[in-house]
Amino acid sequence: MTIQLVERSPTTSDPLDSLEAIAGLLELESERVDDVELHVAVPGSWRDTGVWFTWRCELSTLQLGAPLEIKAPVTRRDEAARLVALINERLWIGHFDLWSEDNSFVYRNAAVLPDDGALDAGQARALIQGAAEAVDRFFPAFNYFVWGGKSAEESLESSLFDTVGNA
Repeated sequence: MTIQLVERSPTTSDPLDSLEAIAGLLELESERVDDVELHVAVPGSWRDTGVWFTWRCELSTLQLGAPLEIKAPVTRRDEAARLVALINERLWIGHFDLWSEDNSFVYRNAAVLPDDGALDAGQARALIQGAAEAVDRFFPAFNYFVWGGKSAEESLESSLFDTVGNA
């Protein structure tokens, strides 16, 4: 199967502009790297997360990545992949990956947009908050796995409790 990319004229709407505006409304720091990439700093319960967005006009696709800056031990790569699979079963949108290059964990998501690149405020907010919530919810599991030496199942169990309120 061959996929052909169709060359399109520049979009009439820049989804990164929408994301930048929503980041501002949410009082999040953002930095426009270039015409196709935006970085947003998202505070979290366990750590702040750097989320990057990349716009691929020719595919009408907006990609999102949030590296956790934590790496699986090479000797436990198979068990790390199992942890990622167990976590992904519990996500409604987006997914975690185990980067083959350096064994790092990263949250990823994408949105296919209309040809004009329109991204509404609700979509932008959902992408940012979805990444923040996934990282917040499952960061402890990755931490227990890497630093605690726990199995995939034990690591996941550590992140599946819900607390009421804040201490």
